[in-house]
Amino acid sequence: MRVLVTGGAKELGRAFCEALGAQGHQLVITGRDEQALDRAGADFRARGVDVETHVADLGDPHATGKLVESLGNIDVLVNNGALGGPVGPTWEVDETDWWRTFEVNLRGTAFAANAAIRTMSSGRIINVISNAGVHRWPYVTAYSVSKAAVIKLTENLAVELKHRPIAVLSYDPGMVDIGLMRRGADMESDDPHQQRISTWARSQRAAGRFTPVEQSADLLARIVSGEFDHLSGGLITPAHR
Repeated sequence: MRVLVTGGAKELGRAFCEALGAQGHQLVITGRDEQALDRAGADFRARGVDVETHVADLGDPHATGKLVESLGNIDVLVNNGALGGPVGPTWEVDETDWWRTFEVNLRGTAFAANAAIRTMSSGRIINVISNAGVHRWPYVTAYSVSKAAVIKLTENLAVELKHRPIAVLSYDPGMVDIGLMRRGADMESDDPHQQRISTWARSQRAAGRFTPVEQSADLLARIVSGEFDHLSGGLITPAHR
């Protein structure tokens, strides 16, 4: 299958792509870091993976959509790229930074999904979300609320597509020791709000509540394969393993 992964050159997105490439899928990886994309592309090609890379910043609402439409039909879109957003009391953080998180996490996801739906004959769209979108995550409200909105977007798209062979699913990869969670757990700061987040993240890691990265990536690969299409509109979590 031809699978497009946004934010697929680094961190958790890279782990997703490694699992998908190992299964023989044709990869299309996007992101805003051209050097990271070049490195990822070279690494995957050296392993015999069929991969192409494209610079497309989710902060530009039309970039990924235009790319999707230019590629022709893709089988699966994995909306993985996201921003963590500002940290602090909602009324104190920079409002531009707060709203920028929505532009990437929600608008970028929605516009990419719309473009995929316009070009897909069948397949699936997987929107990577977070526990932050299911439960409250105070002091990171831009991230939390934007991910909650993506869950609702998934639910609505699934209903609108119920007469077409396109599944739309939300995927919570769990708390993984990579990317945003690792940076949160390892963060050193004098800011009391960042300290609170760091302390909480370390406590979750110490309690064994993190999901192994490989397990998270393997479950994503199962969703890509179509195993959970019958749950279109739903939220898949590591509990489904």
